[in-house]
Amino acid sequence: MATFVFDTHRAVKNLKDAGFAEAQAEALVEIVGGAIGESVATKSDLQALEHRITLKFIAILLPCLGLLFAAMRFLL
Repeated sequence: MATFVFDTHRAVKNLKDAGFAEAQAEALVEIVGGAIGESVATKSDLQALEHRITLKFIAILLPCLGLLFAAMRFLL
């Protein structure tokens, strides 16, 4: 499970300093923190994506090499 660090105290303090009421600042920080925390990619997400990209690259490369060698054999 991924750990997401978000300094809620500092965020609430900054919003209060900007003119938000404390209740508004806390509600906004809770909403934003929850939304960001749910959409953060984990290391395993990135590794899975890297694996998929590598497989797709190989799936494209092998037929291209086959066509290249066939063309070279035909032309030579």
